Amino acid sequence: MATTAGPARSAGVPAGAPDGSGSATDDVAPTEAAPFGVDPLRGVRPALTQASVERLFAILIAVAAVGYGAVYAPAVVRQLPWLDPVWGPVAAAVLGASFVAVGVSAFAQRFAQVAQIVCALLFLVVLVTWPLTVREPIPDSQYPWPWWFLTVGSTAAAMGFAPWRATVYTALVPAVYVVVRLTPLGGDAGASAVLQGVYSAILSGAVLVIAVLLRRAAAAVDAAQATAVRRYSLAIREHATEVERVQVDAIVHDSVLTTLLSAARADTPEAKALAARMARNAIDHLGAAAADLPGEAPPVTVHDLRVRITDAVGALAAPVRLRDAPVGGLRIPATIADALASAALQACVNSVQHAGGAGVERWVRVEQRGGAVHVEVGDDGAGFDLAAVPAARLGVRRSIIERVQAVGGTAVVASNPGAGTRVRLEWHPEVSA
Repeated sequence: MATTAGPARSAGVPAGAPDGSGSATDDVAPTEAAPFGVDPLRGVRPALTQASVERLFAILIAVAAVGYGAVYAPAVVRQLPWLDPVWGPVAAAVLGASFVAVGVSAFAQRFAQVAQIVCALLFLVVLVTWPLTVREPIPDSQYPWPWWFLTVGSTAAAMGFAPWRATVYTALVPAVYVVVRLTPLGGDAGASAVLQGVYSAILSGAVLVIAVLLRRAAAAVDAAQATAVRRYSLAIREHATEVERVQVDAIVHDSVLTTLLSAARADTPEAKALAARMARNAIDHLGAAAADLPGEAPPVTVHDLRVRITDAVGALAAPVRLRDAPVGGLRIPATIADALASAALQACVNSVQHAGGAGVERWVRVEQRGGAVHVEVGDDGAGFDLAAVPAARLGVRRSIIERVQAVGGTAVVASNPGAGTRVRLEWHPEVSA
C-alpha cells in the first residue's frame, strides 16, 4: 500500500515531520494546522461592554431624574409657602436644573458623569441645608420635598462617583435625612423617619451594588476582548512571517540550490551552458519575487496553467508526458497559479533526478473538477519510503507541500519503494476563501 502525506488546508504552518531536499524521495507528513484567513472577531459584538453599560446608566438616571422631577414638581410648589422665600425656590430651581442637565447628558455621553456628580452634590447640599430652608414646620401630612428625590440623588452618586465615594454617599444621605426628619422643622417623624432612612439606604445600596457589578463585568469583557484581539494580531503576524519564510525557502531551493548543484556537476560545454541559463533564471525569479505585490497579476484560466506547466517541464532533461484531462473556464488568482505551477515543476524535477533513467515513464495532468483545480505529477520509477526521509532535507516540504498550503490548497504525496510516486495538488476556491 502506498504511503501518503496529505496536509490539511492551511497557510504557511510549519510541518512537524521529516522532509526532503530536491528529490522525489523527500517528503513530509505535516500535522493538521489551525485555519487562517477568517477573523473570528469580525461581526461579533459583545453583549456587555463598558461603553454600553455607561450608556445604559446615563439613560436610566436621565429617565429617573426627568421623570421624578416632572411628577413631584407640583408637590414642591405647594410646599414653598412653608419655606424661605429666597432659598426655598432657589434650592428647588437649582436642583431641578441639575435634573434637566442629567436628562440632556443622555444624548451627550461625555458630559454624563459631570452632570451626575453635580446632581448628587446639589441634592446633598439641599438636604443638609433643609433646616435653614424651612421658615415654619411643614404639616405632619407632608414629607420634606427632598425625600421624593432621595433615590435620584443616590443613583446619580452611584453612577458618577468612584465606588468608595458612592458608598460613603449612599450611607451618608439616608443618615442625614433621618436626622432632618427627627427635628421639629423636618416634621418630628420619630420612628417612621428611621424606617424611611432604612428603606432609602437599602434601595440606594442595591442600585450601587448593581452599578459596581455591571461595571466590573463590562471591564472584564473589554479586557478579554482586547486580549483576544492582541493574540489574534500576533497570530496573524506570525502567520504572515511563516508564509514569507515558506516562499523564500521554496525559491531558494528551486532556483538557487538547484542551480548550484547543476553548476558543480557541469563537466561538459552543454552542461555549463545549462547551468548558466539556470543561474539567469534564478536571478530573474528572485527579482520577480522581490518586486511582486499582492493582486498585481490578473487571474489565469486552468488552460493557461496547463500550458505554463507543460512549457516548464518541456525543458527538463527527461521527457514528461502531458495526459489529457478536461479543463473548464475557471479562472484562478495568479498567486494560486504560481504556487501550483512551481510545485508541479519541482515534483517533475525531483522525478527526473531521483526516480530513474530513460526507462521511467513520467506524466503530468492538469484538470478542472467542478470548481476545483487538480494537478497530478507521477512516475513509475524507484519510489521511496516517506518515513526514512531525513528531517534536515527541505525539498518537498518547502517547494511542494508548504508552497501549496500557503495559498490554501492541499498536497498529497503517495509513494512506495519500487512502486513509483504520485504528487497530487488541489486548490478549491470555496475552501480557500
